[in-house]
Amino acid sequence: YTLYARTRLGYLFYQRQLKKAQERYPRGHSIPQPCCFPGVKILPIPVLSSNYSYLVIDTGSSRAAVIDPSDPLAVEAAIEEEGVILEAIFCTHKHCPTPHALGGMFWVADLLTCRDHSGGNVALRQRHSSCKVYGSALDTIPELT
Repeated sequence: YTLYARTRLGYLFYQRQLKKAQERYPRGHSIPQPCCFPGVKILPIPVLSSNYSYLVIDTGSSRAAVIDPSDPLAVEAAIEEEGVILEAIFCTHKHCPTPHALGGMFWVADLLTCRDHSGGNVALRQRHSSCKVYGSALDTIPELT
């Protein structure tokens, strides 16, 4: 885990895995079934080769939040298909090198694109500039508001 989460080699591995998953599963690795409650719809979004992001929709207002947006393309496709406005991004955690793990140095690419659960934050905020990003300050979540 440390090699994957805290090294340049791990970052490159993640990028390769993301590309392979998008090529192998252009529509996602499974067919998700939405979960509906009065006023709320929760849509699992297959990302990478075995993970999920979740789009939580207020059906009355057509406003939504996404949880752990690993793959911004898959998440954006779900947002467009559902016809909702993205209000918030919730990140449970992320996998990015820290300066301590790299001897006090970052790779430039690691600053631009973080892995796993927060990998889509930057792209989604560019497209939905008014949405807020929530997560732990300890994880240095990209675009945290």
